[in-house]
Amino acid sequence: MAELGCVYGPEWWRRGLPPVIAAIIFSIAPEQRAAVLRNQRQLRGSRGWLREGWHAYRVFAECARSMTESLEQWGPRPPRLTLEVPALDIFRAALAEGRGLVIPTAHFGGWEVGARFLSDLGRPANIVTAHERNPTARDVVHRLRNRHGVNVIYSDQSVFASLPVLQALRRNEVIGMQFDPWGQPRGARAIEFCGRPAPFQVGPFAIARVARAPLIPMFAVRTGIRRYEMRTAGRFDPRTAADSAAAFTATVRTFERLVREHPEQWLMFQDVWHDAAARAVPPRTSRTELPLSAADPGVRAFDGHAVTHRSD
Repeated sequence: MAELGCVYGPEWWRRGLPPVIAAIIFSIAPEQRAAVLRNQRQLRGSRGWLREGWHAYRVFAECARSMTESLEQWGPRPPRLTLEVPALDIFRAALAEGRGLVIPTAHFGGWEVGARFLSDLGRPANIVTAHERNPTARDVVHRLRNRHGVNVIYSDQSVFASLPVLQALRRNEVIGMQFDPWGQPRGARAIEFCGRPAPFQVGPFAIARVARAPLIPMFAVRTGIRRYEMRTAGRFDPRTAADSAAAFTATVRTFERLVREHPEQWLMFQDVWHDAAARAVPPRTSRTELPLSAADPGVRAFDGHAVTHRSD
């Protein structure tokens, strides 16, 4: 029903319904509402219950608008969308080298619109993600992505989930991976983020180092109705653990600036800092670990399995 409304509904419906749907979900999802409230309070500071409630609702509203415009774009007749890519040349130059391209991203702004951008780079595009908990939602999203030439690699399918990613990079394909603190902390490292340590996934940085592939972090900032700007943290070519750690830290710092600039576009519906503290495990080393750098004081290990990636 959501897909039909976003694709075939009249313009007034597609513009007016997302805030209403957001208000309904905001009122009936206490766990997610509480998590967003705590996350926004960490970002903005204490503002009083009314302003804090409004800020939390805006996250739900931004998510609803982002999903509406994403479904429009994945549909059979997508409306015109303005996508500003100030640094397009660095993507093309990286792919011209023939070693593939790793693009870390996050649940921010129009991340699904960013996925569409991957398919426009002239090489096969892949998104690395975990299975959706809801099988119906998983089937719908999988079908929509495949319709536009975006392949999905499921990271939680087996212990060998990184092999299809490495094979795709050797074929000079594009790999999009979310690295923000979502889900279980396996394969995550804690780093200072908005005033407190939070677990970010290191999988994209480890994969790029192993494959010797260029890495360009990218985030889709929503600037208006069907208007987006792609922001990057620059290009990285990790060859050593220290290189990976430097790329990881620089990417988190870029993402932190974006989140502070547009806190309502950080579409995170679990309590990042509380959940991370509750689930954190002692650092350890294993055979499957692809460490960043033990010498980086800003990074702490949450788990040794760095190639395990969790998103969605």
